[in-house]
Amino acid sequence: MEKLKIAVVGLGNRGQLFAEYVLGSSDAALVAIADCSASARGKAQNEYKLTPQSCYESADDFFAQEKCADAVFICTQDSDHKAHTIKAMQLGYDVCLEKPIATTMQDCEDIYAAQQATGRKVMICHVLRYSHFYGKLRQIIKSGEIGEVVTISQTENVAYWHDAHSYVRGVWSNVEKSSPMILAKCCHDLDILFWLFGKRCKSVSSFGGLYYFKKENAPKGATSYCVDCDSDTRKDCPYDAFKIYNDIYKTYNPILGNATVFRTSRKDYIDNMLSKKPNVYGKCVFACDNNVVDHQVVNMLFEDDRTAQLTMTAFSKDCHRNIKIHGTLGEIKGDMEENKIYVYPFRADDHVIDLTELADDFSVHGGGDKLLFEDFIAYLRGNESSETRTTLKDSLLSHKMSFAAEYSRLHGGIPVKIEE
Repeated sequence: MEKLKIAVVGLGNRGQLFAEYVLGSSDAALVAIADCSASARGKAQNEYKLTPQSCYESADDFFAQEKCADAVFICTQDSDHKAHTIKAMQLGYDVCLEKPIATTMQDCEDIYAAQQATGRKVMICHVLRYSHFYGKLRQIIKSGEIGEVVTISQTENVAYWHDAHSYVRGVWSNVEKSSPMILAKCCHDLDILFWLFGKRCKSVSSFGGLYYFKKENAPKGATSYCVDCDSDTRKDCPYDAFKIYNDIYKTYNPILGNATVFRTSRKDYIDNMLSKKPNVYGKCVFACDNNVVDHQVVNMLFEDDRTAQLTMTAFSKDCHRNIKIHGTLGEIKGDMEENKIYVYPFRADDHVIDLTELADDFSVHGGGDKLLFEDFIAYLRGNESSETRTTLKDSLLSHKMSFAAEYSRLHGGIPVKIEE
């Protein structure tokens, strides 16, 4: 069978991940990439063996050419998703689109309208559905072991260091420049609640705000850039950029971009980068232009009066998700990073499911990204739909929930109905 031709638009962390899945696939071939970064294009040529002519300097340059692939992974910034996805479909490409779909509900609906008009296949990267953890939870729920699920509580522990990087210093720090955090970070979580229930969400209310990462909370002696702080201030500050990027991001460093060879040591390279001004990643977290929330709760009413609650918090030591599911005949709890699920049936003995005994690959969202990639290839081949497949139509609901939650938060927590 002839390999499917795949292009990747946006060769950042996510784009590189999917490009490497394509390279390792017997069913697909990487034929083009587009990215504004010269180092990203260099990596595509040196490591992915693409020709310079197949490495475009922008999405616009790529889309200006004749169609060269069967499908495209769109991994550009959130605000660019609408233009890039609609253009791709109009040119005849099927699309795997990074979440969120877009930064406004109207843009999401415009993309859906374009899909209906073009008839192209579009899948959204809600990878949690594909993780071994959430897949097993859904299997237990469907088995009836804990009866009918009545309520679910999910917590998204963002981690103080990850929040500082992405949502205080980084590209998702400002709503006007990106999108609300409940959309950018948690549309995953809202989608998984909808998927586990198998019921439609009818109404949401939400509270939260920017509590801590503000100038009035800066420690004594703090300056605008970490490099200018005295040693005592930096020693006591968990958000010191040098500490975060040298000590916490050990295997992957998000500020290195595509740099793979250092003329000096890795630490010297990072220290030199953070010492240069202006560099937002070396800036004090209490002196940025961030305005997204650092904590938020969302209360949800689903069909049949079932309820769910989501907590998103920046204030955790580690980056992980945990969940508690209450049914009429039992309950379940688990932490995605632990890879164990604890089941407490009312009529039987408690038991623990060790996911490491059932699967081998837990890399990237608990193994979810690789399985999503494989399902997208199956989707392109016309194979029967999997129950995990996150089509554009299905994903609109979690986005409606996200935008409704943000509206509620901004209006004192009022309940907001989710329209059909």
